[in-house]
Amino acid sequence: MSINGLIRHFIEPLQMHDGLFGMRDLKFGRTMLCVALTLVLNSCDTERQWQLHDISGHLPDLRFSLMSDAGQPVTDQTYRGYLVMLFFGFTSCQAECPSTLFRLAKIAQGLGDNAKLARILFVTLDSGRDTPQVLHRYVAAFAAGHAIGLTGSESEIADLAKRYRTAYRPRKSASDDITHSAAVYVFDPQGQARLLLTPEDAIETAANDLRHLLETAR
Repeated sequence: MSINGLIRHFIEPLQMHDGLFGMRDLKFGRTMLCVALTLVLNSCDTERQWQLHDISGHLPDLRFSLMSDAGQPVTDQTYRGYLVMLFFGFTSCQAECPSTLFRLAKIAQGLGDNAKLARILFVTLDSGRDTPQVLHRYVAAFAAGHAIGLTGSESEIADLAKRYRTAYRPRKSASDDITHSAAVYVFDPQGQARLLLTPEDAIETAANDLRHLLETAR
């Protein structure tokens, strides 16, 4: 994907939510993202180790403290030792969420025996409606045993989304929908941000890269 394509997944939905980000912040964020992605893609062209987008060193390590769909408090340390695929969405989503979770389940299956070392963390952007019970039923329908729904306060979720530059627009009324990025962040078993998965990436390609990531992390 081109740099503009990656920027679309991160930045464009933010333009619809000026309540969270001012124009100056948006312009600065776009500039810094362009610089970072240019460095990433240029380095990949020189010696391309991954078919997915390499984000090593450009996003912070996995860190959070939320509630799981089992009603238990969890942190990033709960999933240390696992390859983590982190995705933000909501259970009443009609587009990105079901298709992305379906793809992530297929990618996990494509890991073969290594699937037991992978976890899909689905962070709700609609904590008012997505209770732990609702989240559990939802993620289990796609990837039982691999996917975990996570929820928390609005501020906790907003802080986590901001940490990973996830673009989204919350509801302003009950009839509004939530607009959000379709990017999936891949963290190695040490909790380091390594790869970015987008809807344009083939399932087989993603599974191959994730298998390689697990092998090199041993």
